[in-house]
Amino acid sequence: MNAQPKHNDANNSVRQALKRTPRAVLRALYRNWPWKLLALLLALGLWAVLISQDPTLTRERVFTDVSISVTGADSLRRNSQLIVVSGLEEEALTARMSVDVPQREYNSVYASYYNPRVDLTRVTSPGEQELRVLTTSTTTYGTVTGISPESVTIVVDEYVVNYRVPVSINISGEYPEGFYGPAPSQDPSVVAVSGPKSVVDSVARIYVDFDLSSLPAQAGEVRTALPMRFVDSDGNELDGSLLEVSSADVVLRTITVEQSLYPTRQIPLSDLVLTEGEPATGYSVTNISVSPASVLAAGEQTELDAVDSLFVVDPVDISGLSESTTVEVRIQKPTELVYVSPDRVTITVEIEPTMISRTFSSMRLSVRGSQSGQSVGLSASSVSAVLTGPENLISSLYESGVAAYVNVSGLEPGTYELPVLIYLEGEDMTGVTYTPTPSVVTVDVGEP
Repeated sequence: MNAQPKHNDANNSVRQALKRTPRAVLRALYRNWPWKLLALLLALGLWAVLISQDPTLTRERVFTDVSISVTGADSLRRNSQLIVVSGLEEEALTARMSVDVPQREYNSVYASYYNPRVDLTRVTSPGEQELRVLTTSTTTYGTVTGISPESVTIVVDEYVVNYRVPVSINISGEYPEGFYGPAPSQDPSVVAVSGPKSVVDSVARIYVDFDLSSLPAQAGEVRTALPMRFVDSDGNELDGSLLEVSSADVVLRTITVEQSLYPTRQIPLSDLVLTEGEPATGYSVTNISVSPASVLAAGEQTELDAVDSLFVVDPVDISGLSESTTVEVRIQKPTELVYVSPDRVTITVEIEPTMISRTFSSMRLSVRGSQSGQSVGLSASSVSAVLTGPENLISSLYESGVAAYVNVSGLEPGTYELPVLIYLEGEDMTGVTYTPTPSVVTVDVGEP
């Protein structure tokens, strides 16, 4: 009976102690709490320092859009005479890389610290090659655990040089108004082209495009650096991104085009000494025309201003000619001028018979066209006449070869005023004119 009360007292003591524990903990926490908080912060700081200085503690960091560098290209060309023609495009040299980075360097590292790269010195032959992407791991910046892609596929070709590729200028546009330029020149005119054999063997010529309208409107020399275009023998343009152009061991990015500009002026052609010799007897020159009458000339301004007219090199020889002629002749370019255009002109020499006049007097006036048995009375029995025509014809006429008459054909009986007509016996009267005196006579026509 006495044991039961003791058990109850023990339970009561435990319950009382549990009730007092939270209050005791709170009193302990509230007592000197600033110092206790400071101690906690110091402990956390010390723990962080110890963690950051431990190189064995790492965190994974992932880099995206990592650029893969390329090494050994020069050595590949120089030592192996090889060149990569494809596979090293920007999109093929972009990777995703995972790195275990020491805790203390996590926020300060860059992808370039691990030097992702492909080494072309590992290539030994042309064709398709697969190169592993290399990286560098260090204790300072951590270990690369993965990179994607792990390799790059490239195509390799032989590296060759063509030492004599001609350079030409493709000219377009017009010179500035009022100026002339001789043919532009390029420097150099022949170059060496090196690169992949498949491309270099196809290069037939290099072109540079030169637009004349882009030149400044001023006299003098202009030098312009122009990019190059590569074409094959059929005129098709080639991709020159892998080609290298050089001259005298100097690598060229452009071709220099030199262009001189001179002022221009229209200069007339002199009308002196356009012909030589004399036409055939009885013929003379009636007109000389030149087409064009002036030409465009270019030169230094002072020299250009000093030239008043231009002359032909060889005059038109009209010796013995009896008809008009048209001849193309060269223009004599003065040495002080650099250009004349056109350099030839057309000279037309009009040659016609020399016209002369000759008087024939006391010519018997006859009647023509009368009917048989018809009487015809004339107010004049003879006339005189002045004939004008080609010298060769008029001067050779005899008095007997010139006849004067009136024509009464179809006239009824009556009195008429009829013109006096002239007839040349056996001669063509084309080009011959005449003035008879009197020019009109009175004619009495009777019954038949």
